[in-house]
Amino acid sequence: MNFTFKVLVAAAVFATSFAVGAQTIFSTNGYSTGEPLEKPMVMKPFVEFSKARQLPALRIFTLEGEKVDLSKYQGKLLILNVWGTWCTPCIREIPQLIDLQKQLTGSNIEIVGVAVDKSVAGTPKFLAKHKMSEFNTWSDPTESMEDVMPLEVVPTNYIIDGAGNLVGYLPGYLPWDDKDVMPFLKKLAQKYAHPKTN
Repeated sequence: MNFTFKVLVAAAVFATSFAVGAQTIFSTNGYSTGEPLEKPMVMKPFVEFSKARQLPALRIFTLEGEKVDLSKYQGKLLILNVWGTWCTPCIREIPQLIDLQKQLTGSNIEIVGVAVDKSVAGTPKFLAKHKMSEFNTWSDPTESMEDVMPLEVVPTNYIIDGAGNLVGYLPGYLPWDDKDVMPFLKKLAQKYAHPKTN
């Protein structure tokens, strides 16, 4: 097999996997989200979709092994923070996310971590070791989050509306303790916790 043919085969495999993994992000069957929200500087990496995307069936679990039913979060803005124990920026932001989760208790905004480590058993041990057991997190051992859209960087945050649709994402590390984060999250919740889908 010559070099050129190998390159062509590799490119075809990549294109196919990208197309399958990205089917949600590029689908157009969702509702129009209208005018995008004005973002503060700290939220510049946030991408708000012009059309909401229906989520595929995700295979995510609690750390106790129970399958997560996202329909229980209807009427809430759900932020899924995809992270890994090997990811230094993820570990930096988890304490900030813990504080933010506490501040949001009783609100219509939920922040949940989704660990993509292969070993589910290692996640609670890791969190305990780093004194971060309070972090509300699930696990995605089969990397089903890749079915939503290709994970180019970890951490990545998926923004899910109150009807279970993907409405945006935020790639990379974010200083969640910045003063402009909370007001922006409240604007997102106001727009998306009970989305106008018609």
